[in-house]
Amino acid sequence: MKVIHIAGFSNTGKTTFIRELLPELENLGPTGVVKHIGHHGLSLPEGKDTTLFHEAGAVASAGIDAQKSVLILKETDLERILELLCDAGVQYAVVEGFKEKPYPKVVIGDVPGATHVILTNPSVEEVLSHLGEFPDMVTREGFFREIEAGCDPGRAIQVSAIPTTIPGDQITRLERESGTLVRDLHEVSIRFASTTTPGARTLLVGICAPDARTAIEAATRINSLMLSPLPGYKE
Repeated sequence: MKVIHIAGFSNTGKTTFIRELLPELENLGPTGVVKHIGHHGLSLPEGKDTTLFHEAGAVASAGIDAQKSVLILKETDLERILELLCDAGVQYAVVEGFKEKPYPKVVIGDVPGATHVILTNPSVEEVLSHLGEFPDMVTREGFFREIEAGCDPGRAIQVSAIPTTIPGDQITRLERESGTLVRDLHEVSIRFASTTTPGARTLLVGICAPDARTAIEAATRINSLMLSPLPGYKE
């Protein structure tokens, strides 16, 4: 999931810019937004059941109608909310506000002392052309959803999670060498990734194959590759 941070002071046009950016991102994949409410806080509808449940201590309180749903959480940590979006299959997360966060960012207006700035007062087209410079967030559930979305219905999916730390260049090597190992297996795709969430990192391996037998055979061959020593590999 790409995290696209939009920072700037109030009344500089952040919300207007994000509203113009969202349809373009949605054309690329499911998109979510997280907004920093700031000092005035988030007002909940007084007396509504979802508000009453929240006030009564529910960790999560949700309301659903025919067109939409609303979820109220007690969670206030930005990174945790981004993890939830990633787990839900969001591919592009726009973060508005949180100027102090060290994410690579787009600055709207003038923000003296801003760090990790990719673009200042850009057009939507400029942001789209620089998407590769924004960081990726990877979670186990988000990775599985991505593999599932790229695998045609009826095909077999296998996802493995291995607690370890492998540098990015070694992940590229694993993808290349695993592709060679399964070259004789028809219509098998393999993807590696490493979780980016805090705590112990996990190597993720996703396999999409025409049937379960082929998926198991591919996984067996990849496991043999994982048992071989790799520079930078840590148990």
